[in-house]
This record gives sequence, C-alpha cells and structure tokens, in this order.
Amino acid sequence: MNSIIKVKNLNKSFGSNRILKDVSFSVEKGEAIVIVGSSGSGKSTCLRCLNRLETADSGSIQVAGMDVTSPAIDINFVRQNIGMVFQGIHLYPHMDALDNVMLALRKVKKLSKKEAESIARHHLCQVGLEDRMQHFPSQLSGGQQQRVGIARAMALEPQVMLFDEPTSALDPELIGEVLNVMRRTKESGMTMVVVTHEMQFAREVADRVIFMDGGSVLAEGAPDDVLVNPQHKRIQGFIARTK
Repeated sequence: MNSIIKVKNLNKSFGSNRILKDVSFSVEKGEAIVIVGSSGSGKSTCLRCLNRLETADSGSIQVAGMDVTSPAIDINFVRQNIGMVFQGIHLYPHMDALDNVMLALRKVKKLSKKEAESIARHHLCQVGLEDRMQHFPSQLSGGQQQRVGIARAMALEPQVMLFDEPTSALDPELIGEVLNVMRRTKESGMTMVVVTHEMQFAREVADRVIFMDGGSVLAEGAPDDVLVNPQHKRIQGFIARTK
C-alpha cells in the first residue's frame, strides 16, 4: 500500500481537556478520506495537527515522507506540500481574487509575477471563476470566496489537500458550488482529507469514512458501512440526527 499519510497514536490535550486519544489511521495516495462526528469529537484538531497548525503532544504523523511531528521540520515546507481550506474564509480584502492566489506563489515559491499570474489564472479557471479574477472579496459571494481559497491552496501544487468544514459558513444555496469543486479536485487525483457535516457528500465522494467520537476513532470503513448501515449505536444516533 502506498500510504501518503500515516498517523499513529496521536494525542493532543488543551490543558486538562484531552482532545485526541491515540488516533491512528492512514491515507493512500489519491484517496479521499472524510472525517465525521459530533462537534467536539476532535475532527478539526486532528486535521490541524496534520500540517502543524497544532502540535501533537505525542504520537507520529508522516505526510508525503515528512515527519510532521519532528521539532526540526521546516513548517513552511510542510504547508507548501499540505494545502488547507478552512471553515472561515481568509482572503486579503484589499486584494482581488487573482492577487490573493498569486501572493503565495510570489512569496513562498518565489515565482516571477508573470509565472505566478499564469498559474493563478489557471487555477481560478479550474474553480469556475474566470470572470471574477479582478473582483475583490467584498464583491464575491461566500461560495466564490471559498473557491478562491481552494484555488489558492491548489496553486502551490500540494501533495495533500485538507478541508476543515469548508461549507459550514456558507448559506445553503452556496454549499453545492463548493462541494462540486471539491468533487472535481478528487477526480483530478488529489489526496484529500475532509472534515464535514455534509453526509451526502461523504457518501458520494469518500473512499473511506472515519467516524470520531470523544477524541477517538470509533469506526473506519467504506461510506456505506459507516454511514448507511452503521453497526455502532453511537453512529446510528448521529446519522438519525443528521437526516
């Protein structure tokens, strides 16, 4: 198996509150893994540990051959190879969509303006924003802003993409456009780890689903096994509440 992500016995506490409890899982290259569970189950903290936005207390994380938990790791290199789209939409308000995508290409990859603009335009077209490149965030809908965020992360050509509740801040009518971009990202062969409450998306797109509860992995398997025919009463109750 060609595991691009290997998480073993991951633990994380905030003060006396233990958030992650010996979490272990792996992700194969090109897989889409969706992590689900109730609020407070540790999903987002687990995701944030993968690119060192949070530092694990113990355990190991290997991503694309990098030991993410090593104190000597180059954090900027990690984040260049592990793209992330957040729940909140973090665009620079004084920059248009094109400049928002170009910024990291100029600052992180040190590309020329011409090279950065060419790549940024390509990725904005990929997310369906070819006619919004000169628009500022205030001129874009929430769904369009989140699509700029996806283009910005993809433009760095990461080996892995992380999505942390990317649709939770959006109005219901805008959720579909972001999920469609994520579907296309999966179809392009990108390795993805997604935290979401969108159960239909999880059933349709995930190669595997991880159900977290109380900081631990309660179940892991094919979407139908975990979400359609759950064996655990805790998961049955969760699924019933999401319908």
